[in-house]
Amino acid sequence: MRMGWILAAAAVVLVGGTGAGVSAQAADIRPAGATVVLPAGLPRYYIEDGIKKPRSGQTETLVRRTATGAVTATIRCPRLPAGEEISNIAAADHHAFFLACDRVLQRGANSVVTGSRIYRFLITAAGRVSSYSLVRGAVLDGLRTGSLAATPDGSQIAVTVAPGASSAEIAKIMVINTRTAEHVVWQNRPAVPGTIRFNVGDLSFARHGHELAFLTQPRCVHAAGAPPCKVDGGEEVRALNPAAGGLLGSSRVLLRQSKIMRLSKGYINDAVVSPGGSALTLAIVGVGASSNSSGVSVVRYSAATDKRLRILYRIPTGNGFFYRFFSADPSGRYLLLDAGPISGAVNGWIDHGRLVRLKPAGDNVFFEVW
Repeated sequence: MRMGWILAAAAVVLVGGTGAGVSAQAADIRPAGATVVLPAGLPRYYIEDGIKKPRSGQTETLVRRTATGAVTATIRCPRLPAGEEISNIAAADHHAFFLACDRVLQRGANSVVTGSRIYRFLITAAGRVSSYSLVRGAVLDGLRTGSLAATPDGSQIAVTVAPGASSAEIAKIMVINTRTAEHVVWQNRPAVPGTIRFNVGDLSFARHGHELAFLTQPRCVHAAGAPPCKVDGGEEVRALNPAAGGLLGSSRVLLRQSKIMRLSKGYINDAVVSPGGSALTLAIVGVGASSNSSGVSVVRYSAATDKRLRILYRIPTGNGFFYRFFSADPSGRYLLLDAGPISGAVNGWIDHGRLVRLKPAGDNVFFEVW
């Protein structure tokens, strides 16, 4: 997935704040040149989307070898000459991936998305890209795409969509059966004053594709004389039945930010559900009263009780932070993170409370997936 759904830019810097941050011990960071013995289940390749030449702003999406950072392939939208641009990439397993491409049309000084397509492709044992194929039912005319997720067997994909020619919030989830091309849609009620609307992001499947989790921040539609409407203002992780379709408001709450931390202390920037559906792993930005208490934390919670199970990693950031993305592999075991202090953000994967830097550890990465 791309960087945190709440933050609008590829790189974000925040300075200042009050209150206490998430309590945890700062983890050590292994140097980029250290010899690393890769665990047996760790993905041997990862996909990186970033800036090729910082001065030019040109981007490219690469397949890299996890152990060395060596580039083994380049990923492109199959119809690139027609103006398609990569929107997002999701893994089904360590070899099969889905690629969302938005068709961008330049209109004067502005660009609009006129539609999207989703493709499936494979990464071979040698790290090469093969077998681009258009997903059945995944020609999405007039829509732009956001978050993207896939079931481990690739039989379902879920994507957040919005009208391509407008700046409307991402507030609709489309689930596509890749075998039958059938669509199921979860969406908001009409924006009537007094109702609650849900923007959506960070999609992840659980329970063999029978549950789909998403991160949201409910908001009231206000107007003079509108019926009462109340939300606590924090983020929520919710779950729905991807086969059913319906209103986002009828989804089930798995976790509320207000249940695990005071809203003034930070926010949830990314979330992923475990394959079994029992746990949630959150990337939390905590803003503290001192440089010692501010930081970015990756924390696991029970999806049933809101109980904190384990702090997987924490990096203190001082009076400000830099955050690009957080993501998990299909097993939910191996986690990627690019965050840290303004002057020293690090990019790598979390291993028993430490961040093992990926090579090369550049500062111009938009998102990574494996």
